[in-house]
Amino acid sequence: MRITTARALAALPVTCACLLTTAFGVTGVRTNLASTAVKASTAVKAAPTGPVRTVTPTLLGLNGVNTTGPQWDNSPFDSVLKKFAPGVIRYPGGTAANYWSWPDGWFQPGEWPGEPAKAVNDTLPVFGTGLAAAGAVPLFDLNTVTINGAIGSAAENTAMLDQQLQALQSAAGDGLPVKMVELGNELYQSGYISTGPDGQDYAERFPSAADYATQMNAWISALHTAFPGVKVAAVATDANDVPGIAPRRNTWNASVLPLLKGEDAVTIHDNLRVYDASSSPAAVLAYPYLHFQKLKAHELALFQSDQLPVWVTEFNLADQTQGHVFQGTWLHGLFVAAQALLFTGDPDITYAGLDATIGTTLAPIFSSTRGFGSGGPATVPLALSAAGTTMSMIQAAFHRASAAQVLSFTPSPALGTTGAPALLGQVLTTQGGPEVLLANLSSQPVTLDVSAVLPGALTVTQVTAPSITTKVTGPGSTETSTSAATGTVQIEPYALADISG
Repeated sequence: MRITTARALAALPVTCACLLTTAFGVTGVRTNLASTAVKASTAVKAAPTGPVRTVTPTLLGLNGVNTTGPQWDNSPFDSVLKKFAPGVIRYPGGTAANYWSWPDGWFQPGEWPGEPAKAVNDTLPVFGTGLAAAGAVPLFDLNTVTINGAIGSAAENTAMLDQQLQALQSAAGDGLPVKMVELGNELYQSGYISTGPDGQDYAERFPSAADYATQMNAWISALHTAFPGVKVAAVATDANDVPGIAPRRNTWNASVLPLLKGEDAVTIHDNLRVYDASSSPAAVLAYPYLHFQKLKAHELALFQSDQLPVWVTEFNLADQTQGHVFQGTWLHGLFVAAQALLFTGDPDITYAGLDATIGTTLAPIFSSTRGFGSGGPATVPLALSAAGTTMSMIQAAFHRASAAQVLSFTPSPALGTTGAPALLGQVLTTQGGPEVLLANLSSQPVTLDVSAVLPGALTVTQVTAPSITTKVTGPGSTETSTSAATGTVQIEPYALADISG
């Protein structure tokens, strides 16, 4: 049932682009770290705060787009997936899902956005091999846009639904559990991009948000009938910090939510765009936190009022600078670590998946030696990128956990003059006892007193890099250290740390 407060909140104007035009726009921001950082000799006390959330194996995962290979049944690739151990893999990924032919394990006939010239065998049995190796649950993103190589219509909605139900039945027949289903990808946009031959694909299929909601109600009902217990998520949007936002996206949530019936969750994407190559590390690393405050005040408050869990089915750093100066650097790894710690710290977010699985520096796993492109340093195929390095550590910690609680820090080190904290962290409940996972996003070391949550002897594992600008190409690019301590530990600058008793 929809309630008035949700509708009223959805109708509020969203403040957009203000952060992007200051910290990440043309001018950039320079920060004075020394003036605001807590001195390393001052012990910062960590304490749990806020609600305790339940941690499930499906809390974190990966967006499973694989249009480059190696295939999901490639043994060396599967070995990496097993070690990374994502709880969920989204199939067939993002944009590809809107143009996917499930029986073929590839795009529908024609030329579609994101489709490379050479096909990769992404059929369900092949995908299932990689899924089993990872020990993951599939999140199936259905094709609600195209049918038989063309953009669908309202008149074909039932035929499209039947086709997707058959695809899911085939997946179940191959032993893949149908527990999580998503109804399309980024349909709040007019198309894959706003210009070009596919610029209006989504608007042609769903002329309005209301068209999407009313047609998807039949899908939600049919999916619940065919697969009892399945969780079905409808497309919503995070409309914050989007320069030049279109009316379709700006009003999407307010139009969709009152009309949907029976959905179990909503999806959003947080591929945060950074434009200014001159932005300081502090300014870039503050962005996840500052953006998340807007997300909580607007969309998350709206979804919570409707009692709708949130799936962040894609998140990452979307580097729009000339030359992609941040992408693939250690800063990139800490950026996505900050996003993951923020998402997992909010009980209303029940799933968060890094975008993507394998490919360039944007993905956690390199597909080739050309992760940085033809002009960049060589990368090690199937090695972890910067994002993969931090996310594999976070994923492993949460795999050991059954509950988690956000940490507060007193005094709280500031991240320059950005208004964001330098420390983000959580205390996890594991079978081996409490475990602290935290990121130091600043250039200053921090002396941290964790005795309130971890009394006694401690083992401290930290991952850093020679520089915040280090390009992570594979083993040897980052530095891992393990030390012993009691009560108080020294957290290195620009480090992701795991502390256990």
